[in-house]
Amino acid sequence: MELSYTELRCKEIVNLLSGAKMGKLVDVIFAADGSGVLGIVAPGQRKLFKPQEDIFIPWKNIKKIGSDVILVEIVLSEVTSVVRGKDPDGSVCDKGCGDFLR
Repeated sequence: MELSYTELRCKEIVNLLSGAKMGKLVDVIFAADGSGVLGIVAPGQRKLFKPQEDIFIPWKNIKKIGSDVILVEIVLSEVTSVVRGKDPDGSVCDKGCGDFLR
């Protein structure tokens, strides 16, 4: 299956374990060596006066990509937060994917 980022970002992410809608896809994380996709990023809860923390979902937790939803199985208490920030040069970067980005 081939999908563009434009097609993916329009899809709602649904957690099969809780049945909750997590929001629309925020980002796709690729391996630095070009070996493939490490996972996706779903929107986290927005908090006033705190950096935006989104939720990293490893590729192994994605169960199905349908025509309008992405079905995932993830325990929310065990998720990895991704903080969207800026490098000193001003480019946007993701921090917090831990071992998935190594």
